[in-house]
Parts: sequence; C-alpha cells; structure tokens
Amino acid sequence: MSIELVRVDDRLIHGQVVMGWTRSRGINTILVADDETAKSKMQCQLMKMATPPGVTPVFFTVDEAASKILEGTYDNKKVMILTKSCHQIADLISKGVDITEINLGNLRSGAGKVSIANMVYASEDEIKVWKELSDKGIKLYAQSVPSNPSTNINDALQKF
Repeated sequence: MSIELVRVDDRLIHGQVVMGWTRSRGINTILVADDETAKSKMQCQLMKMATPPGVTPVFFTVDEAASKILEGTYDNKKVMILTKSCHQIADLISKGVDITEINLGNLRSGAGKVSIANMVYASEDEIKVWKELSDKGIKLYAQSVPSNPSTNINDALQKF
C-alpha cells in the first residue's frame, strides 16, 4: 500500500480539506480508523457523501484498520489514513503499521487543552503521546490544506 497521507483531524472526512489533500496527493482511498465512527451507519453515510468523486472511503475500528493494512488489502491503492486522535495513531503504530509522518489537522480546543499550533489543541495526555511519537522519529506537522504553509509540531512540542 502506498500511504500518501496520515492525518489526525477530529472532523474526519469533510469538504475542502479532504478535496485538497486527495487531489494534491492522488489519493483514491480514504481509510478512516475510528471505533465510534465505524460502528455508526449514519456517520459513515454522512462521510461518504462528503467524499470527493473517484475516492473510496472505508471505515474500520482501529484493530480492523491495522489488520487490513498489514494484510495488504490496500496495497494497490493510494491511501489517506484518517483518525480523530493521537491515541488512535499510536495504536496503529503499536500494532505494526509503519507510519513515518503525521499531518495534524483541526484538533479542537476544550477544557484542559492548550494550543500547540494554529487550530491544533491538545491536553496534557495528548501532548505526552505526541512527544512519544516525535521521540520515535515520526515527523509531525500541522497543515490544514496543501496550499497553506506547514508548522513543525516536533519543534513546537519543545515548549511543553
């Protein structure tokens, strides 16, 4: 499988952002790895409607996604992996999925969260996970759409 993009965005599949990334990277499959979404037919249907033409969305729990990736189910596809949180990415990695770079999209603010980049907020626990991924040599960057500049999250985490 050609993993073209790994993105963490709490909105998962949505409008312009997905359109921009699928076009710029030639992505033909969006693999959503999110337990809650995979179990909700309504959420899956809504996201299918937001998927650009020519791109196939698939929805799995994190365990199912890791199995499908490791089995080679999507080896002949250009894939974007989407999750809602750093914990899901860390789980995929712990299950053997080879991820070397992660794009952080919109991660909303909330109680106990601090800004680590524009439109990217994290709790103390999430910062710990991001730092662990960074320490493994994984490139972390925030970039909403391909035409916008990116922010190096590995460097941004040094202030926490």
